[in-house]
Amino acid sequence: MYVCLLVCTFCSCDNKKGQTTDQVLQTTEQQAGVHRLNDYNLTDSVTLGSHLYIYTIHREADDSLKVVTDENGDKFVDNYYDLNICKDGNEFFRRRFTKASFESLLDDSFRKNGILDGFRFISAQEGMLTFGVCVSFPESDMSTPFILTIGPDGSFSLEPDTTPDIEEEDTSV
Repeated sequence: MYVCLLVCTFCSCDNKKGQTTDQVLQTTEQQAGVHRLNDYNLTDSVTLGSHLYIYTIHREADDSLKVVTDENGDKFVDNYYDLNICKDGNEFFRRRFTKASFESLLDDSFRKNGILDGFRFISAQEGMLTFGVCVSFPESDMSTPFILTIGPDGSFSLEPDTTPDIEEEDTSV
C-alpha cells in the first residue's frame, strides 16, 4: 500500500512539473516572437561658448506603442527616447520622442513599418545643439534620418536629414 502511495505521489508531482515546463516553454516562445531593443543610456557633456551642457539619452522599448510587423511576420516593439539636457547645472530641455513625434515627416511605409531606433549627438555650434534621430525598418538598413536642433532658448526643431550618406573608407589594418 505504501509503495502504491509513493508511486501515485511521484507521478502526480512529475505531471505538475511537466505542465509547468510546458507553460514556461509556451511563454518563452510567445515572448521570442516579439523582438525588442535593449534599454540604452548615454550621458555625456559638451561645452558651447561658456556653458556646460550635460545630456542624457535614454531608450526603452514601450509595450504601449504599436507593435510593428515586418515582411517576414516578425514583430517588433517600438521605442521611445528621452532626451534630458542640463545647462550649467540647471534643467534646460526635457522631452520624450516616439515615432509619432516625426509622423508628419514620415511616408506611409515608415509610419506603418518603422520603429524609432536611433538617437545620437552630432554637434554643438553657433548656440545650437544638434542630434541625429532615425526611424528605420527593423533589422534593415532602410531608414529615414532626421535632424533635431535645440536652440539657445530651449526651443527645438525637427527636419529631415538631407545630408548624403558618405561611407567612410576603412583604413584599419
